[in-house]
Amino acid sequence: MRQERHFFIALPIPSKDLANLAERLSLPEYFRNVYTLEEYHLTLRFFGPLEEKEQQSWKQQLQQIARTMEPFVLRFDRLITFGRDERPRIVGFGTESEELFQLVEQIDPNSTRPFVPHVTIAKKWRAEAAEWKTSPIRSIEWTVRELVLFEVRPEVSPRYEPVYRIHLGEEE
Repeated sequence: MRQERHFFIALPIPSKDLANLAERLSLPEYFRNVYTLEEYHLTLRFFGPLEEKEQQSWKQQLQQIARTMEPFVLRFDRLITFGRDERPRIVGFGTESEELFQLVEQIDPNSTRPFVPHVTIAKKWRAEAAEWKTSPIRSIEWTVRELVLFEVRPEVSPRYEPVYRIHLGEEE
């Protein structure tokens, strides 16, 4: 039996520079799940299950939001961890930008959770792994050009399938 389909809105970030940087971190030694380049994204809002009618509504809202925004640049300049620093549950590349926070405000204006912008690159710590030691990373820029509604497909790779894409600054 298939699990309920879960959805989220994100910015795809298929940056080869970020993937090369992640490769140098020896992530498979520390984490059970290491993300592939095709899976790199920055989540703006997670929904869980969405009915077809809700998906259609969100597609229309994304069209309206995309019209109001031009492409913008994100600078990934640090590693972010969730959980204990020496044995994190999740590790990702962190970023901040005014445009990004404005976009999140449009997509999820009633959110009470703090927004921590990042691209997850690995999760699920290996119990047998040595302590995680991070060091500063070089800054990498990525131009955001589109918004995507993704479906989570945990049983296949890549585990996130684009259901709907809209380019920033354009009408469909």
